[in-house]
Amino acid sequence: MRPEGMPTDLEQAPARNPNSAFRIYEGQALIVLPERGENHLLNPIGSHIWDRLDGRRSLQEILDSIVAEFDVPADQARADLLEFVANLRLKGMVI
Repeated sequence: MRPEGMPTDLEQAPARNPNSAFRIYEGQALIVLPERGENHLLNPIGSHIWDRLDGRRSLQEILDSIVAEFDVPADQARADLLEFVANLRLKGMVI
């Protein structure tokens, strides 16, 4: 079952919450959401995705970059990307 808010269209271009702040250290992104009083630490693939959520790159472009850069099958990367972005939306990290 797909989480609520899970994107299905790889042509959409989600963006990071403009009120978030982040830094990437040694391949891991630390995201701060001041309005929610939350911090989130992402693994290297999550950080790769986060860095590309600029509102201009489509999910398909991000998916292509994941497959090119990491040792992961395209079908698995697609499913994981869609679920990850849906979870970021639920946490208010992506608009």
